[in-house]
Amino acid sequence: MMGFTKADRYVALAVLRGYGLVTTVLLVLFSLFAFREELESVGAGAYNALGALLFVAMTTPARILRLLPFVTLLGTAYGLWQLARRSELLVLRAAGASLPRLAMATLLPGLLILLATPVMHEYLSPRLYAGATLARDMALGRADEVAGRGFWSRSERTLIEVGGLEHGRVPTDLRIYELGEDATVASVILAASADPMPDGSWRLVGAERRRFSRDGMVREPAPARWRPWWVEETFLRAPPVDSLSFSDLAGYVRYLKDTGQPAARWELAFWRMWALPVTAVLLGLLALPMARATARQGGARYAALALGTGLAYYFLEQLLGNFGLVAQLPPAGVAFLPPMLLLALVWVVLRPAR
Repeated sequence: MMGFTKADRYVALAVLRGYGLVTTVLLVLFSLFAFREELESVGAGAYNALGALLFVAMTTPARILRLLPFVTLLGTAYGLWQLARRSELLVLRAAGASLPRLAMATLLPGLLILLATPVMHEYLSPRLYAGATLARDMALGRADEVAGRGFWSRSERTLIEVGGLEHGRVPTDLRIYELGEDATVASVILAASADPMPDGSWRLVGAERRRFSRDGMVREPAPARWRPWWVEETFLRAPPVDSLSFSDLAGYVRYLKDTGQPAARWELAFWRMWALPVTAVLLGLLALPMARATARQGGARYAALALGTGLAYYFLEQLLGNFGLVAQLPPAGVAFLPPMLLLALVWVVLRPAR
């Protein structure tokens, strides 16, 4: 296989510059929207403007991942349009650069995305997003004391200790204390974990109750369900997808299936994570027909076509996703169907441009 030439690197750098410009513009725009939304909560509890700004900054990697398909699409279109506007693509073609060769050069930045996106999904984005959400919830006073391993809470004579929170909302290692009139422990419910139900109650797993009296301790079955007093609190809500890595989301899907809860929405989100970089690269390929256009011969037309197709693809993906959930189709197939349709479209668009 031939090595990459200076011309290949030149085209790839032009596309990378397009990525950088589009990423900057979109991030500034959507970060301003996010900051404006956060300002609505400023003043509640200890949440201030600096905390809102920090939240927006820490959620930036998640925002980049959501915008990635449009970054590759518009970035590739802009980079190639700049080359076409200066007639550099025409010179490259006259020098013998074939369209497949230009396509390979254009795909180089896309291959970097294929490698970087899973790393961001697994290690960077979810940790920053979860940390930002936790800091905001604590500042807003949505939990008594939330720590990385659990929390305590009390209401009148009931005291609960939660040892940990798996997947952001699954309480583990529970101790629910009932206090007597003299503030001594009258009973305690021990449970390995609890499954939060849609009605706000918890289904206790591996639970038993221990009653204490002057005669000693008595073990007895614990109630099947227990209802916390903070039903309206949000720190035990279903975790945002952006706060879960590949492995966390896979574990959460297994947990939902094991406990008999609906898991299709989360499984679809899991497979969409894997489909995201493929979608981004394919959308970038839609700008390749600009390689045979000059600024006078349709550069703006190709850019408008790429943008319109990108928007149409986004709405199609949302439509197919909702339809798949309602029809109870396999989530993996629903997630990868839009990229497969996009691949067919890319083949149709590029085939005449050989």
